Amino acid sequence: MRLFHLIYQSQALTAFTQPELVELLRKSWTYNLDHHVTGMLLHAPNGQFLQVLEGEEAAVHQLYHNRIAHDPRHEHLIVLSEGTSATQAFPDWCMSFRASPGLPAQPGYYAPTALYLRVSNLTRATPELKRLLLDFAMGYDDSALCESMIGSKR
Repeated sequence: MRLFHLIYQSQALTAFTQPELVELLRKSWTYNLDHHVTGMLLHAPNGQFLQVLEGEEAAVHQLYHNRIAHDPRHEHLIVLSEGTSATQAFPDWCMSFRASPGLPAQPGYYAPTALYLRVSNLTRATPELKRLLLDFAMGYDDSALCESMIGSKR
């Protein structure tokens, strides 16, 4: 299998509620597991999404062009990067969004603070990808705290 990646960003048309984000997480986790796609989906409080998809080229293209690009819940999709990769940056699939306290454990969910630590410690990601993910996540309310936790590792 030749490893392929696609990174895109988009803007939600309406605000996602926490139950809607949890449902998106559940459906995405299941689909991606079944289709051997890994990566990370980030949802910022301003409604922006940034997603990294990794897997076999046909599976990544199928997911992006036939499902994600036709999802009526977001607009202004921009592919930031795509191409072959030497290694997976994300060996599993996960998602990060602002959750209210008491969210039960969800497979694949990372709190924004945990996202900073996870991304800053990625050994397989290029410096450019790490910078993109960390810059995107700066929109979270606790970004100053996270920035002080990772220091100059960006």
